[in-house]
Order: sequence, then structure tokens, then C-alpha cells
Amino acid sequence: MPLPPTCPTRDCNDRLWKDTTHTDTDWDNWRWWCCRCDQQWYPTAEQLQEFRYGSAAAPHRAAHRDPRLARQ
Repeated sequence: MPLPPTCPTRDCNDRLWKDTTHTDTDWDNWRWWCCRCDQQWYPTAEQLQEFRYGSAAAPHRAAHRDPRLARQ
């Protein structure tokens, strides 16, 4: 999961949180929230894409296998 962006407020550099507490019950209806500034922002289309499906530029990671298990 990518790191969330920092707060866009000029005097704040805190990381934003993915807030779903005051949004609709839809699984993907969320806003960015800064606990320091106590403000919310809508995510950009790129951020929605990245936090839904992961970065398109990131390589696909293979599932971790337990080395103790024999492959069949």
C-alpha cells in the first residue's frame, strides 16, 4: 500500500488518513482527513485509482510461499 500524501495546508506537513467514518456505506467512498488540521479533502482521480488497485507502475508482487511446504 502506498504512503498517503501529506496535508496540503501550508503550515502542516502531517500525513493524511483515509477517512470513511462520515461518508456513505459504499466500500470506496472515502476522503482524506488530517488529524492535525481537522479538515477533509476529496482524493484526486489518480489517488482513487492508486488506493483502489495499487500503482500501475509498481511491479506485481508474487504471493509469499512457505519454504517448508513442498511444491506439488
